Amino acid sequence: ACDRSRHEHASHRHPPPPDRETTMQSDIKPLRSMLLVLPLAFVALSAQATECKSIHADMLEMRVTEGCDAGETFCFLGEVDGNHGIRGTTHFKADAVGATLPTSPGSLPYSGPFQYRLPTGTISMRETGMNVPNMVVAHQHIVEGTGEYAGATGDFIVYGTRVPGIVTTQVTGTLCLP
Repeated sequence: ACDRSRHEHASHRHPPPPDRETTMQSDIKPLRSMLLVLPLAFVALSAQATECKSIHADMLEMRVTEGCDAGETFCFLGEVDGNHGIRGTTHFKADAVGATLPTSPGSLPYSGPFQYRLPTGTISMRETGMNVPNMVVAHQHIVEGTGEYAGATGDFIVYGTRVPGIVTTQVTGTLCLP
């Protein structure tokens, strides 16, 4: 049969079950603390959250020999008209130009610093693109911002037409502000 002394010894290892009211009160205390802390955590995260905006703009640039930055013999100056405050002037000067691709006559890869000079600050980009006869497409990556755009991040795609000395493009992308 059953060894009663063993069974009694085993029952002493486990404390008696707590009553239901005590258990519920101890379970509610951490829940109350979480409910008090949760709104504070949300406020802290909201203060640090990045606000990203979808950018759409029209841009017209002209190759010029006057009005360029110091030391430049020519550059592309333009005007941009877009949403979310992207309205102002632009400046571009390639600092690297590649060779025509042998399988794509008239193509010309390039890269250089591009700036959106806006009333509330400047967005400095690295533009890397490709010219083909009568067309251009480029990627612009934000590298720095001033004023309202300090700490900004994002990428734009620029695409459109070009004829000698004039570039007419659309700009789309994402601008994220801290």
